[in-house]
Amino acid sequence: MAPWSWCRGVPLLWPERPATVRRVETPFDPVVLNRHVEGLARAHQRLLASLTELTDDMVARASRLPNWTVGHVLAHVEHQGDSMVRLVDAAESGVVGEQYPGGMVARVEAIERDAARSASDHVKGVRRSIYAVEGAFARARDAWYGRGLMVSGVEVPVSDLPLRRWREVEVHSADLGLAELDLDGPSCWSADYVREDLRVMTMMFVSRTSMGRSHLPDPIARLEPAERLAWLLGRLDVDGVEPARLLG
Repeated sequence: MAPWSWCRGVPLLWPERPATVRRVETPFDPVVLNRHVEGLARAHQRLLASLTELTDDMVARASRLPNWTVGHVLAHVEHQGDSMVRLVDAAESGVVGEQYPGGMVARVEAIERDAARSASDHVKGVRRSIYAVEGAFARARDAWYGRGLMVSGVEVPVSDLPLRRWREVEVHSADLGLAELDLDGPSCWSADYVREDLRVMTMMFVSRTSMGRSHLPDPIARLEPAERLAWLLGRLDVDGVEPARLLG
């Protein structure tokens, strides 16, 4: 098994605009929503606490993602938070907003622009974005029954956004590759996050596989929960098993 080996030396290539829009339908469940918002808030605070020791040297290091430094990952975490605010605010106004106006090209340009900032500026930006996300969720009323268009071309219920943001925070914290800050690999994912997203990603995998399969491949099912989720999210290679290829 090789964590993150799937992406070493492989460029991240995205279309400028999605060719088609797919719709995800998830029943609104206020209990689940509350649980995801609460879990996300804890993940936000863990990340901010870990980043108090971030240095300029760390920002310039290569991350676990191809062609991205730690600074690229942090810039993405900040901008992804801002994209959540856009989607919630648009839904509150009764419209389906775009996650990134300008599409993937604009997203990539913004990350490249901000990647080389100082450690201090990155922490300030991540903190600002975190507070903005939580503020948007706190003031949402009708937005929870609306929808948003992700940059991948998937239209999702706004009530799905807290888990999607939670996934971004936990997974990209691990992508930083900063072992000295306990931000390195699936071992730093919270048990609550693993439990919630493992269920969701497993259902997604089963729904996209051939008829008759109702479970994960046996070698994957024997792994620990965090490792199972890492495989589903493309962060773990397992000998003899094809990648899940659920995201991206």
